[in-house]
Amino acid sequence: MVPFIHFNLVHVILMDGGSSCAGRVEIYYNRTWGTVCDDSWGSLEANVVCEQLGCGSAVHTTSAATCGRTSAPVWLDDVRCTGKESALWECPSSPWGQHDCYHKEDVSIVCKGKRLSTLSYIKHKMLRLASGQHSCEGRVEVFYNGTWGTVCSDSMGMDEAEVICKQLDCGRALDVEYDGKFDEGSGPIWLDDMECNSKEYFLWQCSSRPWGEHNCAHSDDVGVICTGRQEMRLVGGSSICSGRVEILSNKTWGTVCDDSWDIREAGVVCGQLDCGPAVRAVGQAGFGQGAGQIWLDELHCRGSESFLWDCVSASAGRSDCVHKEDAGVVCSGRDPISQCSSTNLRFFKLFSTKAD
Repeated sequence: MVPFIHFNLVHVILMDGGSSCAGRVEIYYNRTWGTVCDDSWGSLEANVVCEQLGCGSAVHTTSAATCGRTSAPVWLDDVRCTGKESALWECPSSPWGQHDCYHKEDVSIVCKGKRLSTLSYIKHKMLRLASGQHSCEGRVEVFYNGTWGTVCSDSMGMDEAEVICKQLDCGRALDVEYDGKFDEGSGPIWLDDMECNSKEYFLWQCSSRPWGEHNCAHSDDVGVICTGRQEMRLVGGSSICSGRVEILSNKTWGTVCDDSWDIREAGVVCGQLDCGPAVRAVGQAGFGQGAGQIWLDELHCRGSESFLWDCVSASAGRSDCVHKEDAGVVCSGRDPISQCSSTNLRFFKLFSTKAD
């Protein structure tokens, strides 16, 4: 049986499936992302993951690493769920990190729905921005132990703000606001002395004082301003899967600079747009020069990111480029989900077959 693990140490995500509700199952444990072996894996286990992520029920589960392989640890093996668990690690399994598997046995799943929001699938802790002009700016508030509380501004900087904006699907961080600019909050001050490296997926993955321990007052409540929810499109190509990369941020379309632009960055763009693998990364305004803001520069992607703005880059909107350096991509155009639906796919019927 897997021992109880406090939620702020363990998270689950689906990778390389073309959407946040499909892909290889990866678990964040012991500060490292790892995979799950497909031994004993079936529809019950897949359903637990889909429900945990707010992605509805499972439609498919795959074996033989259909959605790609990774060199990360194999964290779980011989997982056996009843279907009633709220998190995958509540199911019986081999002890963490003990397995007899290879990465060719990494399990992948496809869920029925689309993830609605961060708030919909984090059951134990939640995050929001309050008292701003829109949902992507305001005083940082965390829901913990049944109560909303605030975060102290001690040690808060752009790395911490990046994590907050990313977690809320609010794009990139523009600024950190100190001294209660977004009004003073009420209730507990939950977090103090936060230190993030900007690579965390959730604010509570960052180091801090223990929950509720602080030396602050509500006049120290921190706020952040994010660019806002971002969209992406390709412009000037021969199809919807090729062209100049443009991003909608802060209600304005802008471009991406080709500094450090390579096939990994192009691959993230193609995956985000459900356009299959990248064929070519294009620089020097190969699809014509754009206009307006150059939103991203000096991008460095690992290739496994779900969104281009999850990659490491210069601060949003800060660039030393001109539009003759606008980046573009050529994608294969194939749907990554279909690649996860190969002959290795096992289909589980979850709906009534009764005739209308």
